Amino acid sequence: MAFGTAAALDKLRTVFSSQLVTPDVESKYQAAVARPWSQTCWTPAAGYIYLSNIQELSEALAIVKKTGTKFAIRTTGHNPNAGFSSADESAIVLDIRQLQSKELTSEGVARFGSGNTWGEVYAWLEEQNLSAIGGRGQQVGLGGFLLGGGMGALPNLYGLGSDGVRNFEVLLADGRLINANANENADLHRVLKGGGSNYGIITRFDLEIHPLINVQYMIYLYNPDDHVQINKATVAVQNAMEDDPKIGLFTNFNNGFVAVGLLYGDTPAEPPSAFESFYNLKSLMTIALPTTNGTLLSLAQAMGHTKVSQKRAICTKVYKSWTEVCKTLPSGCILHYTIQPMGKAGVQAGNDRGGNIMGHESIPQCWWVFTCEWPQEGGDDAAAQQAVDTMSEVVHSLAREKGLLLDFKCMSFAMASQRVLGSYGAENIKTMQEAAAKYDPEGVFQKLQYGGFLLRNNV
Repeated sequence: MAFGTAAALDKLRTVFSSQLVTPDVESKYQAAVARPWSQTCWTPAAGYIYLSNIQELSEALAIVKKTGTKFAIRTTGHNPNAGFSSADESAIVLDIRQLQSKELTSEGVARFGSGNTWGEVYAWLEEQNLSAIGGRGQQVGLGGFLLGGGMGALPNLYGLGSDGVRNFEVLLADGRLINANANENADLHRVLKGGGSNYGIITRFDLEIHPLINVQYMIYLYNPDDHVQINKATVAVQNAMEDDPKIGLFTNFNNGFVAVGLLYGDTPAEPPSAFESFYNLKSLMTIALPTTNGTLLSLAQAMGHTKVSQKRAICTKVYKSWTEVCKTLPSGCILHYTIQPMGKAGVQAGNDRGGNIMGHESIPQCWWVFTCEWPQEGGDDAAAQQAVDTMSEVVHSLAREKGLLLDFKCMSFAMASQRVLGSYGAENIKTMQEAAAKYDPEGVFQKLQYGGFLLRNNV
């Protein structure tokens, strides 16, 4: 049997002639390359195969396995790390965006094909006055968000996105299609809640649903010179979360302004008093989004960002260090960071739903995200990466000195170089390794998967 990428392409071309896109079809090929959200992922693969059902996916996976060809799995391509849902000319991208089934079971569980976006999921559920816990951006796909843990707008209400997955439908490397839930393959169910793409390809997510969640939200912009008081207000709201799990918050320090999202899982007649620390700040520049009563869908639409061709780098992790680092960046290169608090209720909600593999400590905590964006035509990759690396080191050092550093790193916000799986704790690492050996004994997803937070290099 022939081996390698060329052999895989020949076989795929025979089986999926109209669904395979290669460089010889330039217009379609360039569209396939440029589909991801971040231009850092516009890396030309050997080919892109668009798969419309599980049978086709199974056949394509069998071909790349038999030929020993590297592959990447892509739904929406929202992760900015190159090689996670993209690849170079040595590998083939299996695109499963077309797996968009939607079903509501008699047991009150919503089943969604893994090619759906959260905007599509929210809209479909809202037609039936229902909600599920998912992403804050409507264009974010289910796969990366749920397999990476998934912090939503209101993490204290029902936990993280992965906590609400009742069942994963999984295509294993040997071609079997199995279910992983609390009663069937329970060990796989647990490690998939935050354990990434180490075990198989998720073809469907069965989600816990709730009566329609109404949300009140507003976004204020403040002068960053008032950073001390803005941080104090952030702390005050985080403290209030311990008594009211309906509270959600993000504080985003950006170039020339600080955007603060005040979110609440209800629509009270008067804005929650927990947000008074921000209402009283004198540094308010403008109200970007006035108090709005809506739903998770309308919030995702309001917070969604336009798809701009930018390169992006993200790191999970204050102000003075950030301003100094910003001064070192070339023109057009923007570094911003976001503080995302989560309370003990969020951790407990996950435990109440069977637990996950991420090893969260049951304490109030903040998840920090550093994001650098720069024009696609600029040669600023090294400068941007250095900026993110520097901020990561600074924040880790400061937190460690004060005894506040938690080991956990969130997969959804981390750089490829960060040891995300290793941050889950030794016992959880062992559990993940045992599950990978059991469900993928040949190590296909470790040896042939092009990139990702994989057990082969991330513990």
